[in-house]
Amino acid sequence: MTAGSKVYVRILEHIETMIMQGNLEAGDRLPSERELAERLQVGRSSVREAFRALELLDLIETRKGEGTFLRQAGSHRLAEILAGFFLKDAKARQDLAETRRILEVEAVKLGCERAEPEELDELQKLVYSSIEMSQEGYFIDEDIQFHKSLVALSKNRLLLNIWRPLVEYSREALKQSLSREGRTVHAWEEHREILDAVREKDSSRAADALNRHLSNSRF
Repeated sequence: MTAGSKVYVRILEHIETMIMQGNLEAGDRLPSERELAERLQVGRSSVREAFRALELLDLIETRKGEGTFLRQAGSHRLAEILAGFFLKDAKARQDLAETRRILEVEAVKLGCERAEPEELDELQKLVYSSIEMSQEGYFIDEDIQFHKSLVALSKNRLLLNIWRPLVEYSREALKQSLSREGRTVHAWEEHREILDAVREKDSSRAADALNRHLSNSRF
């Protein structure tokens, strides 16, 4: 990745972070070229380049005299597009998977201490409904929801907010991983094993089961 493209990606990543943190929603006005350039210490030409790319992808629109606004679909598609930049690079994929593993393993340990019985009941319903969804080709959404719920058991909102974009970046790669023959059934069994350990408040077994699951799900 060249120096110029790194600046470009930094700008896109900053906008995506604003979306993930709830500071930018569909219909909202984006910071101006000057504001972004000053905030990120980059040239205005780099900001213009990033804006042009987002406009071509129909993620933003420029209204004369008003500014630049996030389109309805923009908040959902930006993470997917950013993944195209990050996941082409093997080291970036490794860093992303490693960071996700660290967050989830610590979250599941906290979940063993903090999870409420009704939360675990809901998670069990999700686990058992997901095997049916896998037969209809929807397991990727169920898989991500399981991991999101698992992280949420930690009761640490910051941890969950950091986790979200990591998984959105890797959605397409995860989809490919789950498309391997027999992988969805194995993933379902691994989810069940993780949940059983959390129910028993066995943080060591839960962490081990989650580590195995993430290793088997590598992309």
